[in-house]
Amino acid sequence: MSNTAVIQLQHREAFERNVTRALAAGAGAGVLAFAAQRLQLQVPLSFLALVATSLACVRGDKFDRMLLMAMSVILPAVPWLFGFSAGWTVALAGAAAGALMVKARLAERGEEGSVGADRPGALHYAGTALATGGLAVAGTEVAKILSSRLQDLATPSVLNFAASGVVIALFAGIGSLASHIALKSDPVEAKCEELIPTLSDEFAAQITRALSLYRQAGMQLAALPRDAAREELARTLQKLTKDAAELAGEWAGVEAQVQENAHADLQKEIEELKKSAKAARDAVARAQLEAAASSLTEELGRLGELRLKRERVLARLKSQVALLERARVALIGMRSTHATVRAAEMSAVARKLNSLALSQGDEAKLAHEVATSAELGALEAQAAEASLQQAVSPVSSTGESIVPSDTGIKN
Repeated sequence: MSNTAVIQLQHREAFERNVTRALAAGAGAGVLAFAAQRLQLQVPLSFLALVATSLACVRGDKFDRMLLMAMSVILPAVPWLFGFSAGWTVALAGAAAGALMVKARLAERGEEGSVGADRPGALHYAGTALATGGLAVAGTEVAKILSSRLQDLATPSVLNFAASGVVIALFAGIGSLASHIALKSDPVEAKCEELIPTLSDEFAAQITRALSLYRQAGMQLAALPRDAAREELARTLQKLTKDAAELAGEWAGVEAQVQENAHADLQKEIEELKKSAKAARDAVARAQLEAAASSLTEELGRLGELRLKRERVLARLKSQVALLERARVALIGMRSTHATVRAAEMSAVARKLNSLALSQGDEAKLAHEVATSAELGALEAQAAEASLQQAVSPVSSTGESIVPSDTGIKN
């Protein structure tokens, strides 16, 4: 495994779309600033450009859009109320706009509706706010220089303001790049990726298949409009995949005990103990060997029970994967249906998957029972061996044979 860190740009199309819209919004902000100047209103161009950039990135459902639009106007205006220096005022306003752009990304995809996808975390809020604040200051300085050059060329004031607004919006929009880099993985997907190397054989294959289906379903969900039905189905898919991973993870510690070679090795050891017991001349040694063979025979029986329970756990895991496959196939046919019908279908699929998962809920405890049975078997074997050693040790230490005494018998 390579230790080299690879930084990738996630959702590049969303970043490019936001920057393009920010340019148009910046031009509009410049025109608005020109109109405000003509009306003798003192509204800073940098404030209008940052607000326009944040508004251009607003996404989500109706409530999210209304909330983000209000915050995009209010938060960048707050620094102007405290009388900071011009640079700090623009930097703080840009930082607020950057944090709002990250929130808009979460609102667009839905925090609970993101399946098999990457999502911004706390570091991305901080990084984007810092980058946007710094770039907003740089953009304002560049806009001042550009405005001076355009004035020398006798450029119309409205075009001068529009160009300055575009420059500030461009710098602020580029600051949102930090929210697209090194994103935090979906926790369910990360859990599966961490678990797969610890599994073997069919368990590893099933979890790998479950992860693949989870990602495919996530791609299908991302192509659908965000609504309550989509998020309900997303939560159902997350639960199914997480339950499958937990089921396989609990079995991972017991898997080595039920392999075919473990059964054969145990049987071979029992036969050797029995053979040694028959060949032993000392009665105490023979008893010890026979007790050891008997203990291993009991363990062999428990091993058979574990193998049967393994089959039941694996069947449970395969049923979970089958439900994920069913959800993926259902999502494929939803993209061409009407929005109202699609929402009803997604709700019906989510309820159906939940009911099927709940009907199999009793079997979900099998992995815990398997692990407990294995641990109890080991403890019982240790206790039996310790008891046998305690019973034999007094005889071995005295060296006397176990023969009744006839001192009290008269001739």
